[in-house]
Amino acid sequence: MGLSWIPEYDKLSLNIASAEKHNTIPDGFPFHLFSVYVLFYAGQSIYNTYVNLFLHSVGISQSRIGLMVSVSTLFMIIAQLYWGLITDRARNRNRVVSLLLLASALTAAGFYLVHTYIALFLLFVVFAVFFNPVIPLLDTCSLELLGDGRRSYGEIRLGGTVGYCLTVLCIGWLIADSYYRIFALVSGFLGLGFLISMLLPRIEGSAGKAMGAKQFRELFGNRQLIVMVLYNLVFSIGLNMFYLFYPIYFTTIGGDSAKVGLMMFCCALSEIPMLLVIRRLVDHFGIRWILLVAGCTTTVRWLLLYLIKDPSLAILPNLLHGLGYTSFSYCIITYIGKSVPEGLRATGQSLNMIFGIVGSKVLFGFIGGVAGEHYGVNRIILFSALLLVAATCGFAVWSRSQKELLGPADPCFG
Repeated sequence: MGLSWIPEYDKLSLNIASAEKHNTIPDGFPFHLFSVYVLFYAGQSIYNTYVNLFLHSVGISQSRIGLMVSVSTLFMIIAQLYWGLITDRARNRNRVVSLLLLASALTAAGFYLVHTYIALFLLFVVFAVFFNPVIPLLDTCSLELLGDGRRSYGEIRLGGTVGYCLTVLCIGWLIADSYYRIFALVSGFLGLGFLISMLLPRIEGSAGKAMGAKQFRELFGNRQLIVMVLYNLVFSIGLNMFYLFYPIYFTTIGGDSAKVGLMMFCCALSEIPMLLVIRRLVDHFGIRWILLVAGCTTTVRWLLLYLIKDPSLAILPNLLHGLGYTSFSYCIITYIGKSVPEGLRATGQSLNMIFGIVGSKVLFGFIGGVAGEHYGVNRIILFSALLLVAATCGFAVWSRSQKELLGPADPCFG
């Protein structure tokens, strides 16, 4: 995407100056913010889809890949909390996001300089420390910029879906099973994201404001938040198993890089209609029912992937991704943005990231890789489905008494 959409400099400067004063976006559609989502998720689509296929293609086993994921995740837990706290205290929160985008771009290019397993291992860890915290921190900044209600988070997050969707489909054909090409593309997209992120309005953090123990107790004492984060942990186990190891299994039943790209394209494509309507659905049905439907839908998806052995047919269940993952993540992200104290919102998003995506990788990275080698990836997908059934039933019972916060009348989800 070019920069032809930038208005005259004077008008832009005037709007941004006004926006900085109120920590909001200028009038009109926020193309800068939208573009950062497009570029970041374009890079994510390439890396997350193909890095494990690259590692597998150079002779690294699933158990070793799982070990790399688990170790990198342990370091990432510390980094996630660190960057969350730094962002909450920063004088300009967007600059932290920009720094991480630049560091990720440079680290991705560094994969061309290493050739041994240990070196790849170390670089894999360093990239994770910079790359993965971008997601919750970018969401936190977006919710701050959209705080006046003129635009919904779903409209801006749609940029990520568009970038992911188009890129993962084209790259699958472009690389033609030559997975070493992915790092230049990842570095290029993240580098462009860094440049455009520097144009975003200033978002002041809580520099100079002490974050007392009372605020932290309020964060960890939010029972609704903690239960939803734990539900997200179980939900994310199957999701991470799918992204980490299912593409490898998929190639063993006749899939190739183009079909892997098509499968991920279907995942991203299914997000578009959900992002357009999710705000109205939450307003009408409430977060409780949306989370329950997301859990049930994702369970069906895992069961179908376990049963289907034809690679072409195995692509289709992933059209359920939007109704499952997108609905689930939207509800939790917006809840944190509205219910957590202002000075701890980035930390709250990081906490969700740690227990959800990061925590499940620690539990299911190395263990999932070893189990996948011994029992088959499709059987571990089945186990993920059964685990999610139990978690969804547990959440259904618990949430019956939480209608005041999880019902459709809650202003947090308007």
